[in-house]
Amino acid sequence: MGWTRADLLDPKLSEQDRKDGEQVIKNFMANDTWANRIFGKVGILLTSHPGNRVFLRASVESHRKLGYLICLYYDNYINPEHEAVDYNSIMPGKDVMDNIDVFTMGHWQTWGGVLYPYFWALKWGITVLQDFEYIYCSNGDFIMEKPEGFPKLLELLGDDDIMSCGPVRERSVNTCGFIGKTKAVKAIVQHFQDHFIPFEVYEKYTQEIGNAEGRFGRAIKDLGLKHKIVESADDEQWAPAKGAWYDLVGYRHLHAELNRAYKNKWLPPELKYLDTRYMNTWEVDIFKKFEEMKDIEVLKGWWIKE
Repeated sequence: MGWTRADLLDPKLSEQDRKDGEQVIKNFMANDTWANRIFGKVGILLTSHPGNRVFLRASVESHRKLGYLICLYYDNYINPEHEAVDYNSIMPGKDVMDNIDVFTMGHWQTWGGVLYPYFWALKWGITVLQDFEYIYCSNGDFIMEKPEGFPKLLELLGDDDIMSCGPVRERSVNTCGFIGKTKAVKAIVQHFQDHFIPFEVYEKYTQEIGNAEGRFGRAIKDLGLKHKIVESADDEQWAPAKGAWYDLVGYRHLHAELNRAYKNKWLPPELKYLDTRYMNTWEVDIFKKFEEMKDIEVLKGWWIKE
């Protein structure tokens, strides 16, 4: 029989029983800090992998501020042929795990490229979140600098079925981030599956449909879904300070910003958004020195050489 707060008022309780009961109730009530997120209208799916750990902590921290339940789908790099694999060299840090509500990881995969693991991230992540009215999905190297603007982003979707962070091409939809009605997102993923699994089906449709972006675009067209198209940056959200998602929630692609800064001699993302546990020490030292001195000359030791 469980404890209730009314039980603690029983004058016949011994002091020890009262202390035990208080602790049990305290433990149960502590779960409300995360369990009540199941009543929100939005479920968050973040997709990531070991190679993205530099950015994952900031992504989770920024999305946690939305107050919705977070499911992290983490791509499985644990090759069973490598018996000596150290899980600590692959898995997210404890501080990251403490900030998510559901962790999912699929079967180890041998498929090259991102298409196969991304399908399973959607398949299992959306299964976890299927009872929410809306699903918001983002790659785990994106952050929201202005999470307080999310209600306006959701309002922008309106009565449409799905909205991508953009851009939208003639035959493809950017999958870096999207918000959709759960019924519509589930239908898109089922369409994805129907044209993807098993390999014979993949062979049949791959030249016709193409990558994940193409599969989203084809599904939206075939299913007759209402697609909200908004102003956006380029395909990988390289350019910060551009597009509806950036304007409303400060949506930034840290990984792309870092790569582009290195290649084009630009400023890197702020060090506070980078998890230095997974960076080269010399690189961290340069970034720290740059932020302290505000001298662009410091970055010359990091930028790609001619």
